[in-house]
Amino acid sequence: MVGSNLAEAHKNPGSDSPGIIGLAGRPCDLGRRHGELLAREIRLMRRALLHYFSRFTFYVGALPLFALLQSLARLSFWRYVPSRLQEELQGVATGAGVGLPLVLLINSLDDIANNWPSCSALAVGEGRTSQGFYLAGRNLDYPVFVDVLVDLQHLFFITLEKGRPLASLAWPGYVGVLTGMNRAGVALAQLTAMCRDHTLKGLPGGLRNRLALEQAATVPDLAARLLAHPATMGNNLLLANPQEACVLEISPRFSAVRRPVDGIITVTNHFQSEAMSPVTGSFPRRPPLAVLSPYHFTEAYSRARNARLLELAAGKVLGTADLQALLGDPGVTNPGTVNSVVFDPAERTLWIAAKRQPPVSRGDYREFRLWPRPLQSPPGQFRARRT
Repeated sequence: MVGSNLAEAHKNPGSDSPGIIGLAGRPCDLGRRHGELLAREIRLMRRALLHYFSRFTFYVGALPLFALLQSLARLSFWRYVPSRLQEELQGVATGAGVGLPLVLLINSLDDIANNWPSCSALAVGEGRTSQGFYLAGRNLDYPVFVDVLVDLQHLFFITLEKGRPLASLAWPGYVGVLTGMNRAGVALAQLTAMCRDHTLKGLPGGLRNRLALEQAATVPDLAARLLAHPATMGNNLLLANPQEACVLEISPRFSAVRRPVDGIITVTNHFQSEAMSPVTGSFPRRPPLAVLSPYHFTEAYSRARNARLLELAAGKVLGTADLQALLGDPGVTNPGTVNSVVFDPAERTLWIAAKRQPPVSRGDYREFRLWPRPLQSPPGQFRARRT
C-alpha cells in the first residue's frame, strides 16, 4: 500500500487492520480534518476514560477527577507546546466539537501517569539481516483501556506544509507520535523508562517526537532534535533508519545513547546506560483494574523481556517475519500489548499487527507500504532488494 493512495481512506474500528487517516495542509487544517473524521471516536476515548475513573471512584468522583486531570494538562504543558502544534490541537477540538482540554489530556496522559512499564523493542542490522539494512520491531503495551486502544488505533499519514511526510500509528485525538516513520526512512518507537527525574514542566513526549520526526533526515539528526526539547519523564527511544540504529535514553536532566552490539540492540523499560544511573527509578505499583499482574510492574519483568529478546535473536539472520514471531513470543508480549509493529525503513514499510484482541502480536501482521522505495540504495549498502 502506498501512502498517497490512502490519503482519504477511513476504515471503521473493528476491522481487521487499523483505520487509515490522511491529513495534509496547514496545522489548523490538519487538526480540523482529524477532528471531523474522528469526532465519534474522540468521544469514545473520553467515555473510556470516564468509565475507567468511575470504576474505582464509585461513579461520584469520575467527573471531578477527569476535570482535575484536564486542568492539570492545560496548566502544566500548554505553555511548552509550540504555536503550530497548539493550532493543530485546537483544530482537532474544533473539528470534533469537544473542548481543547480533552484533546490536550489525550496527548499528555502518558506524561502525567508515568506508569506503563511493559513495552519491548529491538533493532537488527549489519550482518543480522539479509541485506545489511536495519529492521526494527516494537510492542506497545498498556495496563488499562486495552480493548478500546486496540479498537480505535489508526494509521495517520501526515503531509505538512513544511517538513517531511510521516506516518504514525496512534489514536483519535492524538497528535503526537509513539510509533512512527518519516519519508526519509527514519523510524521511532517510544518506551517508558522508570526514572526519578519527572516533571510536568515540559513538552509531552509524543509531541516532542512528532516535531523531531517531521525534520529528521538521519538517526543522529533525530536524536539531536529530540534532545532539543525539554523532557517530562524517563523514556527509552528506539531510533532506526536503513543504515543505523540506537537507543536514546532520556530524562528531564540526563541523556545517553546506546549503540548496537554485533548488529542488535534491545530495549524495554529500564535504563541500561551507566550515565542514567543517577536518575534510575523504582517501578510503579499496579494501577487499579489493570489487565496485567503485579509482576508486570517490576524491574525483573523488564529485564526478563530484554534477555528474552536477545536470546531469540542470537546467532540468526532475521527478516520481517522473524521479528513478527519474536514480538509474539510469550516471554515478550503480554495481555496489555495493544499494538505491535515491524519497521522496514529501507522499504519505507510497516508491518502492523491486525489482531483485534490483545495481545495483538499473537496474530497476523499486515503490510503497509508507506511511500515508494528510493530508486538507489544508500551508499555502501547492497543494491539487491530484500526477499
